[in-house]
Amino acid sequence: MANKLEKFFVREFRDKPLKKFFSSVKGLKVICKSLPERLSAVTIREEDHLIICDPRDLVGRSVVLHGNWGRTETEKVVAFLEDKEMLSGNGVAMDLGANIGTQTLYLYLTGKFKKVIAVEAAPKNFDFLHANVRVNGWTESIEPHHAAIYTEDGVINLNLKEEDVSGGHSLLELPGNSNSVEVPAITIKSLINTYSIEPEQVEFVWMDIEGFDFEILQEIQKTIGSKLPVFFEFSPHFMGEQKTREFVEFVQSHYTHIYEFQNLAEDPVRLNEIDAFANTDQKDLLVYSR
Repeated sequence: MANKLEKFFVREFRDKPLKKFFSSVKGLKVICKSLPERLSAVTIREEDHLIICDPRDLVGRSVVLHGNWGRTETEKVVAFLEDKEMLSGNGVAMDLGANIGTQTLYLYLTGKFKKVIAVEAAPKNFDFLHANVRVNGWTESIEPHHAAIYTEDGVINLNLKEEDVSGGHSLLELPGNSNSVEVPAITIKSLINTYSIEPEQVEFVWMDIEGFDFEILQEIQKTIGSKLPVFFEFSPHFMGEQKTREFVEFVQSHYTHIYEFQNLAEDPVRLNEIDAFANTDQKDLLVYSR
């Protein structure tokens, strides 16, 4: 009897309160900060997918605390394109700078793409990306590719952010980069050829490549054309005044439709010109021509 009573008190007054606390955002923050170093990853089970991540990292921490990393924005962009009748439901999406694969999974889960090609250069990120595709059993529909998307094929130095930060790795030398690693480099043209895809099959590009957007947007436009919708971060502080001006001129001369996705609660804003953005830190833009 005493043993049963003791178990009752342990369950009711220790286990249940602790479980409730560690299920809250505050409790999950404690878990993220307190994990031992030898525990390098956790698997999070969401309603429609699994995701493996490092809870000490910014992206992983968001997945643990909030269940996602920018999923609503990803779905909003795809829904916008569907509303514009730009998606066939049978095309290919590309996730360039895929990190651990959050947007890759979200793009696939929209059900609007037959295949998603996910390109990631950072070795640790790619390991997570590859694992996340496999753990969900989506290897037939998602192609993880370990490389930096670049203007020529070969090998290139990738500048890495400090340890335990999955984002911010760049082909540019940016503040906070602690060291570098050689990684494969691949062009848009070679990427398409690798997976035996026709340019017209690519229906959307999600791009997050830390300041190298101008060069790759030019490659996309040259290889596939301006009708392909491309979503990217416009970051003038990475490029400098002269390059920013050239980027603005390129976008305005090659794309008839430029939208800013500034607030999830509001509709995207169509822009007639983006000259004023040259003095901003960052904007999320969707561009295409019709």
